[in-house]
Amino acid sequence: MKVFVALALFIAVVGAQVPPRCVTPILWEGRLFEVSPTRHFERFAGISYDATNERIRIIEEEQTGTEREYYDELFLHKENIGYRLNLRTKQCEKFTLREPFRRIEVPENATSYGSAYVGSSSVAGAGVLVDIFGGETTRGRYSGTWTQTDCLPVTDTYVSQTTGFIHWNFFDITLGVRDPNVFIPREECR
Repeated sequence: MKVFVALALFIAVVGAQVPPRCVTPILWEGRLFEVSPTRHFERFAGISYDATNERIRIIEEEQTGTEREYYDELFLHKENIGYRLNLRTKQCEKFTLREPFRRIEVPENATSYGSAYVGSSSVAGAGVLVDIFGGETTRGRYSGTWTQTDCLPVTDTYVSQTTGFIHWNFFDITLGVRDPNVFIPREECR
């Protein structure tokens, strides 16, 4: 009987340690570092995110002393339209979106992989406690980390046949969007 009670107590304690699915804010801005080895691509950029209206704006941060092209991209998923403005040439391309809007959130079918500190838990102010989730959708596999406080995205990794491997790291997130016009195409694209 004691073994049964001890086993039940152990299962209850372990089960209680699984982080619950959190709800990510639906409107925010920040910075991101994106890596896609499949497309031989990486970039630092600003990001504005609106889950309600299914809109994302990504403006690459230009680095001086490089010859590479930098872009301002606007994805309007409800209209199924995207805009890509070359920031050097001011040439704008309007295109049809190939993929449906993919929310930057903990999906409902997510599996919890536990919690961990990004940085350190043993040095005051040197770490952030995050929850780690992952799983599968009809279009691909995903994993990500979100802060335990406020459920802000920290990383988002997605792999599918159509997109290949994409990994995003998020920084400097603020809730809301300072300029609601950020989701209107730039003059060069109209």
